Amino acid sequence: MFSHFKSAGFILLLVSMPIIVVNVAEAQGIPGVGSGVELTSSVSNPQPGQTITITARSYSIEIDAAKLTWAVNGAVKQSAIGATTLSLTAPSLGKKLNIVVTAVTPNGGSVNGSLTIDSGSIDMIMETDGYVPPFYIGKIPPSYQNTVTVIAIPHIANSAGKEYDPKTLVYRWEKNSSVLADSSGYGKQTISLKGGLVPSPYELSVTASVRDGSGQTVGRISITPQVPTISFYVNDPLYGTLFNRSVGEQLNIGSQNETGVLAVPFGFNIYPNKSNLSLTWLINDVSHPELITSRSITLRAPTDAGGTSNIQLDIKNATDMYQSASAGFTAAFSASNQSSQGGSINF
Repeated sequence: MFSHFKSAGFILLLVSMPIIVVNVAEAQGIPGVGSGVELTSSVSNPQPGQTITITARSYSIEIDAAKLTWAVNGAVKQSAIGATTLSLTAPSLGKKLNIVVTAVTPNGGSVNGSLTIDSGSIDMIMETDGYVPPFYIGKIPPSYQNTVTVIAIPHIANSAGKEYDPKTLVYRWEKNSSVLADSSGYGKQTISLKGGLVPSPYELSVTASVRDGSGQTVGRISITPQVPTISFYVNDPLYGTLFNRSVGEQLNIGSQNETGVLAVPFGFNIYPNKSNLSLTWLINDVSHPELITSRSITLRAPTDAGGTSNIQLDIKNATDMYQSASAGFTAAFSASNQSSQGGSINF
């Protein structure tokens, strides 16, 4: 909607546009110029094959009493009195739908409107610099104060159906609808953002455009930072760390002489050559300051004893203050094993 304010000899034109928040990438429709009839799409940026609804409105005639004839790429799709909507399927990449509606009033007057719809999409790939162990094949959500990198892979095609090279497109990045000018520009399909001191979710959007303005597509992604976590794994002397299964709430040691346990601080920022993590190990509520930099312990017990011990670990990041986590487990052992403070194992 447009509104004008006149003051001191100049006109200020304000443009108000609705924001549609979705969980998928979108492509830009191109509104046409009509006379008397305004056409709007239910989805401003449809994906290929997506169902959309076109609505006709008019401020010059009583459109509900008029006979509306809808033509798509020159072929009549609908003609009826009061037919103010039309459902369509968004075209494939590189194709366009040219929609023209003609409204004839009961007294024979005629007005019309037009709209052009194209389609496209953007794949949004998010990565975080939060710590994961070597060769970890999973993906973790961003933690507080992580640096998040998002890669946009747009799909826009020319009239022949050939997709444009993403490196040749112009990108406009926005965070919560505020343009990130330094990260926008020609070929800038990647953006990296450091988490703020106050952790809060935000929406990141990107508009990718062809240089000559013949097409564009929009993608959006919601980013919600989370608290980093700690997982424990058995550190086997023969097979190494058993990353295939975490310890969980209880570790059954059985009657082994000793068992190594490795703590993995998922999502924490770990800086090279800098001991920024402080680890506090508690075994049966007794602190062990000698393990303040160790991510692993060895559980031992005297012979002819059985029972359980509670293992607790608190990790804090001295550099990024919002990164902290606590976790623990119970070590259960049979006769000839009782868990004690043990020693550190470098990994």
